[in-house]
Amino acid sequence: MIKALGEKFHESEAARGLVNPSVILEVFVSDQGTWTILASDTQGQSCVITAGEGWDGALVTAALPGT
Repeated sequence: MIKALGEKFHESEAARGLVNPSVILEVFVSDQGTWTILASDTQGQSCVITAGEGWDGALVTAALPGT
């Protein structure tokens, strides 16, 4: 799956996070703005959660109270 995202859409991993001890959420993004979110388990199986276009990697920073 990851190889196909790289070859077909030129996407590479931009972020990842742990859903639980056996599932990782991964975000893949291309320079052209396409993106894909996968859920991958510890057995090596992946599932496309969603995908789209127009990825904006800008971070939004919210001020915390008292800062």
